[in-house]
Amino acid sequence: MGKAMKAGSGHIYSVTEEPGANTVLAFLPNHPEEGVGTLARVRTSDGPDGDGVVFERYAERPMTQWAEAGESLLRIVPLLGPDAPPGEGVDDCLPCPSCYQPVYDSSSSHTLIGATPFPLAGLCRLCADGTTLRSLRQADGVPVDPEQLVVLETVAAAMA
Repeated sequence: MGKAMKAGSGHIYSVTEEPGANTVLAFLPNHPEEGVGTLARVRTSDGPDGDGVVFERYAERPMTQWAEAGESLLRIVPLLGPDAPPGEGVDDCLPCPSCYQPVYDSSSSHTLIGATPFPLAGLCRLCADGTTLRSLRQADGVPVDPEQLVVLETVAAAMA
């Protein structure tokens, strides 16, 4: 999956198989719009009710983010094997101050100084452009850390 994400090519990985149905993890590049990829957990069924393909969960993100995720997977997965040497430490990264996603030196990050009551450094792209806040608002009822919400709303006000 990591190679496909990095290269921007489609890939399907079978997760479970049941009689008459399968659940797969699918990476769909440039779907449904150019420059956006989809990672989805999909259930396929050959049942008599004809439900066919059901997207149980999915995430659509810019292809550049999927490529970065693919690179990370290729670095991390080999370290999970039973014969892998013990880890020597944590990768050089800082958490995004609003979503806590790791932001590596190679990642694009954003800093807001002077536009907010306090400087915000190391924001991931999704928090800086407002995607995280919009997603949280659309997912009505999801509990959000109050500190996270303050940072996201501060960023949104500064960018408005």
